[in-house]
Amino acid sequence: KEQTVRKLNAQPMHATRLSVGGVALFAVAITGVVGQNGNPGFPSYFAITPENTPGVQGVPTDIDAWTFNYGSDPVTDVKIELSHSGWGMGYAGWVPIGTTTFDLAAGANYQHTFTHTFDFAAHACLQVVIVDPGSGGNTDTNDDRVQINWDVISADDAQEIDLYIPFGNGADEEIVVNGTEIVCVNGTEIIPCPFARRQPPGGVRRAGGLDYRLSDADTGGSAPGDGADTTMDANSEILTRLSIPPNYIRDTTGDSTTVMVRAEMGPAGGPREKIHAMITIMRTTVATLLNEPHLCCIQSIKLRVMLESILADALDAYEAKDCKLALKLLRMFVQKAKLLECDLTDDEIKCIQKAIHKIVDAGLMIVRELGDDSTVAKAERKKKILQEAIFFRRSGLYEAALLEAGKAC
Repeated sequence: KEQTVRKLNAQPMHATRLSVGGVALFAVAITGVVGQNGNPGFPSYFAITPENTPGVQGVPTDIDAWTFNYGSDPVTDVKIELSHSGWGMGYAGWVPIGTTTFDLAAGANYQHTFTHTFDFAAHACLQVVIVDPGSGGNTDTNDDRVQINWDVISADDAQEIDLYIPFGNGADEEIVVNGTEIVCVNGTEIIPCPFARRQPPGGVRRAGGLDYRLSDADTGGSAPGDGADTTMDANSEILTRLSIPPNYIRDTTGDSTTVMVRAEMGPAGGPREKIHAMITIMRTTVATLLNEPHLCCIQSIKLRVMLESILADALDAYEAKDCKLALKLLRMFVQKAKLLECDLTDDEIKCIQKAIHKIVDAGLMIVRELGDDSTVAKAERKKKILQEAIFFRRSGLYEAALLEAGKAC
């Protein structure tokens, strides 16, 4: 298979926020004789729950990590480490955040909250690893490492949505990728995506296991690990495009849907790590996003009125189908909101950065709807512009994302 391989951008990428409800976990004091049938480990998904996604630049962010003892004996002095890396299907290249040591009774769970201040606004992958299982046994080492690699976007169901997921090898050696698949998350259940194996236009299916819904973003060929092993050079990246059809978003029950790409990565002939990236799509409209009371948490009424009036003008421009003016006004909102952060409290900064994230998504939705795709060439240009805008968004460069997206108006 031919793959387009690019060297990794060393720019760090930013922390993910999520919320998981209904999970009650607790630490239990340990008594009795320690045996060797303990098994500290992590569940495959949602073992890490950051306060925010993406993380908030310059403000302390809480990140909870849950560790389970799946064994029948207690364990003592279990040591875990939390770290972060660039967003996507990444192997190696982790930056430590912190460690903690604790005890776990048989069948018990422990939650530890790490607090970290990110110095960047980009998305990131978070990983927690058992670096020392302590005393009491570790009967299954397959659950000693887990990641949370989650992006949350706002989108409507008007057009197909192209999302971009980098497969990255941050190690100084070649690795192999295999077993790549698209799955959907239904509550806590992982199910096959109903759209992931349909025939592409023309009825021609590649030899790989996936169809055109996940492909190399540069060549249109197979994604890494699709139907066969793919070798990735040291410190390299392959960008993939995940296309979500509008009917899937439209037909999903509830106000959101989550799609996951997962694969296995590791050195040839060596152990493979299970890697995944999840994207939750919050179903909404441009009008809903621009009408939301994003800024109620800001104490200054003067600041609120100024920023909300910009959003009102952007909504008027959108309803008048003036794509360029709408994007210009949304960019003005982001500029002014960022400049105001020096006068805001930490809680207000968290609030305003959440608002910025949604406003950028509103801008991308406007361009998907109103951008010029009147010819095949212009449609392809629009797709490339949106690809770059999405890259800037995920890198935390929100003004640049809107500036780039506006080129397709």
